[in-house]
Amino acid sequence: MSRIRDYRTVVQRLRALPRRDWRVRVAGEVWGYPVFTVRRVVVRNGPLVFLTGGMHGEEPAGVEGVLRWLERGPWRAHRVNWLIIPCINPYGWERNRRTNAQRRDINRHFRQRDNTPEAELIRRCVAGKRFRFSMEFHEDVDASGYYLYEAHRHGPLIGEKVIRAVRGLVPINRDRLIDGQEASAVGLIRRALDERSMRQRRRWPMAYQLYLQHTDQIFGSETPITVPLAKRVEAHCRALATVLENAA
Repeated sequence: MSRIRDYRTVVQRLRALPRRDWRVRVAGEVWGYPVFTVRRVVVRNGPLVFLTGGMHGEEPAGVEGVLRWLERGPWRAHRVNWLIIPCINPYGWERNRRTNAQRRDINRHFRQRDNTPEAELIRRCVAGKRFRFSMEFHEDVDASGYYLYEAHRHGPLIGEKVIRAVRGLVPINRDRLIDGQEASAVGLIRRALDERSMRQRRRWPMAYQLYLQHTDQIFGSETPITVPLAKRVEAHCRALATVLENAA
């Protein structure tokens, strides 16, 4: 499959981030691509937030949303520490395809160590860490509008506030079943995950791995691809800002 994007543009933007604000490092190489982590520590032993984009290569607003947040987001207003992976799947991102070079959906390979290199890299990056919350920027090619996935063990419920923050910018998904799951409110899938049933599943998304070992709160921001990219990116950034205002 031919390349329709150039990952070098992502690398250049990451390298251009101010060193006084962000520490940019190569966490590893996957299929010939460097995968970067971006870190910021402002409070020793303070709350740590995990942010990711680009799990699926055909979801460009996820990567662009993370880059926009790093470059222009209101992160200075929040005294939290950051661990960020802007593009998990550069191979798929360049080719605008969901899967990696193995034709695997990376987000189904976090339970078993089955030589899915992107999942192994993330495991190494988060080893030993505890996050105040994690947030993933995704897109849904089939969705009628924006929706938020919220899983919680403890902590404030924020989903309705996120939906209000992005309403008016992008359409909100009003389906009663979203991605095969019952919506708990308009545009919101909220679950208190059952750990026993999670452990019975053979294929885990990254969210399961994080929830079981690294955090009590998980958010997945899902934008519809039917609206312009700039609005999808802004929706992701507004969602993250709203979560920070209420959770961190």
